[in-house]
Amino acid sequence: MLSLLVLTVALYGASSVLLWRQLRQPKVAPTLLWVLPAMALAGHAYLLWNHLELDHFDHFNITTSLSTVAFMVALLSLLRSGRSGGLLLRPVIYIFAAASVVLMYYSPTNWGAQVSHQQGLILHIILSLVAYAILVMATLYAIQLLYLNYLLKHHRATLVSHQLPPLMTVERYFFRLLTTGTLVLFVALATGFVFLNDMFAQGQAHKTILSLIAATLYLIVVVCHGLLHIRGRLLVMTSVIAGAVLTLAYFGSRFVKDVLLSA
Repeated sequence: MLSLLVLTVALYGASSVLLWRQLRQPKVAPTLLWVLPAMALAGHAYLLWNHLELDHFDHFNITTSLSTVAFMVALLSLLRSGRSGGLLLRPVIYIFAAASVVLMYYSPTNWGAQVSHQQGLILHIILSLVAYAILVMATLYAIQLLYLNYLLKHHRATLVSHQLPPLMTVERYFFRLLTTGTLVLFVALATGFVFLNDMFAQGQAHKTILSLIAATLYLIVVVCHGLLHIRGRLLVMTSVIAGAVLTLAYFGSRFVKDVLLSA
């Protein structure tokens, strides 16, 4: 497995380097920009599955959560790579995915909270991770929107004009991701209230409250854009803040449980 880990990290690293070169001088063969990350994702998926299977899927800790989210975000970015309005932050995503798989590989398989095999709870966990991955992508597109607006405002778009996607295309895909992620997040929260004994129990309350705050902020952005047709920097910044709150809810609580309380 160590050799597969090294190969996966190397493939992610090579993909990032090629993408950075493509941003500066678009001379890299398009096939390589798709094949290398696809191979890295295949290795990542196998390492993640094997890591969880070694413990019979009994534990799910902060490193496996991070690795799962990183895999889904990297997969989403790859699937979007050939379309107009692609994400300029793909090299960062691949580096993050490589780091997450290394952290997961060297973490104990039986570390973290024990997971009940109750189907409702498993559904809640899966939906939560999917929602978070989609909303992370939306946050990255929000950052890209802010960057594009900055370049246009300061008349500096010509610096990377050959790689800049159309602003309206980026904005449209950002709101599409945000709407989808918000819907999945609300469904995930609903399954939590249905299948968990008490979402406001000790050790769960802060996670639930922060998740509800983030979901409310996302909903405000979606409603303002979808129904009131409001656009602009304020909505984009609100979505970034919501992403930070949701990250604190998901991984802040896991860090406290898995690292601080288990030390």
